[in-house]
Amino acid sequence: MGDAYSKRLADLPGLQLPVEESWARHVYWMYGVVLDEMTGMNASEFADELKIKGVETRPFFLGMHEQPVFHNLGLFVDEHYPVTERIARQGLYLPSGLSIKESQMDTVCDAMHTILS
Repeated sequence: MGDAYSKRLADLPGLQLPVEESWARHVYWMYGVVLDEMTGMNASEFADELKIKGVETRPFFLGMHEQPVFHNLGLFVDEHYPVTERIARQGLYLPSGLSIKESQMDTVCDAMHTILS
């Protein structure tokens, strides 16, 4: 699933795909992408566009410093981590899982190409 998404989405401008190195392999528990700001959209806006085309996504997790539970404990108050914040606002997870079909991945990738091209 991860390889199939990566091959189908590699040519899209403004989209950062999961990275693998010789020393680090991705398990593709979920397939996450990060939008470059050059797209003019944040992940929430991109998710809305995908939903119109029948594709549901999930947002990235917030960084620990933005988790309400920690703020309620008085932790991370007024702390900022720009990279973490950018990834949280620009990243989303595509449909994935052991049962995803090629035709479903085609729908996802076609919608992404339409929106980002």
